[in-house]
Amino acid sequence: MGTGEEYDIDQLCEEDIATFWPLEQAAPDAAGESSSARHELLLAYGDKLLVNPRLSRNVVSFQANKGQPVFRWFKYKEGFSHILVRWLLRALKTNGRGRRRVLDPFCGAGTTVLTATQEGCDATGIELLPVAQEIVKAGLAARRASARSLKYHIAKLTDLDLGTGNNGTFEFPHLRITRGAFPPPTEEAMAAYLHYLEKVDNADTRYMLWFACLCCLEEVSFTRKDGQYLRWDSRAPRDLRSCFNKGHIPDFRTAILNKLQTITHDIATLQQHYCGNAHANIIHGTCLEQLPLLDDESFELVITSPPYCNRYDYTRTYALELAFLGCSEKQVRDLRQTLLSATVENKSKREGLRKYFASIRAESRFAAAEEAYDNQRALQEVLGKLYDAKADGALNNANIPDMVANYFFEMNIVVRELARVLAPGGSIAMINDNVRYHGEEVPVDLILSDFASSAGLEVEKIWVLPRGKGNSSQQMGIHGRQELRKCVYIWTKPSAGRSGR
Repeated sequence: MGTGEEYDIDQLCEEDIATFWPLEQAAPDAAGESSSARHELLLAYGDKLLVNPRLSRNVVSFQANKGQPVFRWFKYKEGFSHILVRWLLRALKTNGRGRRRVLDPFCGAGTTVLTATQEGCDATGIELLPVAQEIVKAGLAARRASARSLKYHIAKLTDLDLGTGNNGTFEFPHLRITRGAFPPPTEEAMAAYLHYLEKVDNADTRYMLWFACLCCLEEVSFTRKDGQYLRWDSRAPRDLRSCFNKGHIPDFRTAILNKLQTITHDIATLQQHYCGNAHANIIHGTCLEQLPLLDDESFELVITSPPYCNRYDYTRTYALELAFLGCSEKQVRDLRQTLLSATVENKSKREGLRKYFASIRAESRFAAAEEAYDNQRALQEVLGKLYDAKADGALNNANIPDMVANYFFEMNIVVRELARVLAPGGSIAMINDNVRYHGEEVPVDLILSDFASSAGLEVEKIWVLPRGKGNSSQQMGIHGRQELRKCVYIWTKPSAGRSGR
């Protein structure tokens, strides 16, 4: 069951819920955990925690997307698989007739949108990160692009002079963090290639050729995406202490031609299986501002995975691509602050969101969200312990408590707005991980589910992966290895005449 090909979607949907089993819960310790707010929250939702043997890390992550058209073109590791989306589309029943309307407010590389439209649903995605926006755009453009036209240009590019004299005026628009990322001949060849694209008439063909270049940046560079940052090869012209060697770095011509061959091959598959009457809509921006603008009860299904509360900084991981897209240093800093707060550098958006909701005459919605946040006792308990640790100088970064507070305030806004735009009888499937800081587990699954309940949704189940994740190596050295839950939350909106929990 480790790869997508081993999954029989029809068989999965026929599985009875009885094949799942309740999560074995640890007994409270003698230190008073039984009276803690977190333990009370566990008692309230413990019967919803069901271990789902049909879910694996490969499926509830990007890994089962490997080798799949679109998803194998660009190395985008944040997200979930098309296998999971197909399963959820079939397993989650919704009211209404005609094509279902599906929403992903954290669209990422577009797994939900591209898969849902292929399955015949209308789909809307909201995405702020420019790199992810381009991946979705490429997936949609591939449904129209001509493989024959791409093959023609591949033949021409095979013998094209990619030397200095043929590069037009392009210079890679480096950020400070990306300087020295490419061997000089690679930048020269890239410039010549982009100059060639200026003469390509067909817009879809030209875009796919350009997108292939975006996909090759890491491969032809001295960098590798590694966790929460770019890892630099020791051959880079930078002052580095590391002896890391990423292995063979291909020349630009080899890399771009290989990428174009892959894209051209996949286009035929995509066009063969695409359901042509399904509609895709991509909204560029932050869901904190775009969700409140959507109509009430306008979607039957939401499938999404928000950024995790894990200090992951997309703007550093995708720095090469952001530079290629022309983002300035200021734009990158602004983007980092606009993204959902999940890094220690994020500042509170609370007052800004208050003003925004007032500007769209939705003050009551903001006030209700603020009340739910302030009254969530388990969250406030965690924050109290983290702020105490900060006061004692015990945290490896003093901004961790603020990050956790900001994350949940914003996610509470998102959850309540999702409840508003969901149609009666509709479902929300959300993928997320629990986290731990200073030895304190943050039960993300239970806190967000409680927010959902306070917004009028029913917590149907919280599917728990049979295998969780460990805490960080730094925390294991102090607190020991403790497994954290990886979950898929299923929330539903009561049909007319029914009330939530």
